[in-house]
Amino acid sequence: MSTPESHEAAALKKSPIPHQPLTSKRLSGGKQILGWFIVITLIIATVVGSVAVSFQRNPVPPTANVFVSPHPDDEFQMWSLIQDRPHEYKIFVFLTRGEESRFCEPETFKKVFRGELGEIAPIPLPAGRWTEDCQEGRIDATIGYLADMSQADPTVPGDFEEPRNFEIPVEDGAPLPGGQQLCRMDGEDNQVCDASVRDVRVWLDSEDRGAVIFFNLGDGDLTVDNVELALRTLLDSREEWGLAPELEVGTLVGAFANDGSKWCFSYPHPDHLAVHEALRNIDFKVGPQMGATCFLDPNQKMSAFVNRKSTRASFNIDADGNRLGAHEQRYGWLHAETYPLSSILQNTLFQRFQSFWVRFN
Repeated sequence: MSTPESHEAAALKKSPIPHQPLTSKRLSGGKQILGWFIVITLIIATVVGSVAVSFQRNPVPPTANVFVSPHPDDEFQMWSLIQDRPHEYKIFVFLTRGEESRFCEPETFKKVFRGELGEIAPIPLPAGRWTEDCQEGRIDATIGYLADMSQADPTVPGDFEEPRNFEIPVEDGAPLPGGQQLCRMDGEDNQVCDASVRDVRVWLDSEDRGAVIFFNLGDGDLTVDNVELALRTLLDSREEWGLAPELEVGTLVGAFANDGSKWCFSYPHPDHLAVHEALRNIDFKVGPQMGATCFLDPNQKMSAFVNRKSTRASFNIDADGNRLGAHEQRYGWLHAETYPLSSILQNTLFQRFQSFWVRFN
């Protein structure tokens, strides 16, 4: 995500409160009880599906698995399928660099950053929305987050080599279907179609546990076509980019979106919906394709919990408000407060109980 606040572009159109994303309303006592009953029932109902996918995701020999985030800090939305999997090569794909976040404005950054409580400032400090420093700061935060999470879970890649630079190949100057140019919007009136949009950076883990891939397709500008282009480029370039080409790709997993269920956190962010539409409708011929969703999504096929170790490593805060978890430390500057985390009812963007639809299984 580019955080709830940097995703506000989609949400503010419906939200009555400026600069606040849409959230689910607090449930009444009766509805909370009913919600618990539904969740428990669904856990029982989906355990067979979870086990079936789990076996596919832990085959012998190992597989490479791809986790697709629209923005740099969405990755925890899929963490129940990432944690404690020593036989998987994990490829974290970020399609944008989160450069639209209002927290990249220097004055906003100064107001919300809480270094005295353990938040870690990015390098470089952001110099404004759509600036290179904003992009680099977002990337730095994510690389640091994964390095920190790797300390708690050594199956997660986190000891990264220097990044390698590549480009999305251009054929006849127009890589998208129908002869469209690959462009992004840096602000309302600044369309960018130069080589920077095709830039790809790859970080390889020195212990061969996985990799991080950063595309630069534009925060708020994702479409099904450019999501497909990025993922096909990735799959076709694994040998060139050093992404364990000897391993079969086991799954493609997309970060959370919810554009329907009223019982879960409402998150119809266009970038997230573009990822879901691509993974749900385009068969990349690599095995199951999945998207994090609401447990009441009629297409939901499996659910799983993020374990307590990973939850604490990411979101722990002590009684004095000190940020001890990697998400709170590395991404704290991208939120006016600390990050809410839901345990069961999925009424926040970040959730311990995570559900997924499954296609092409």
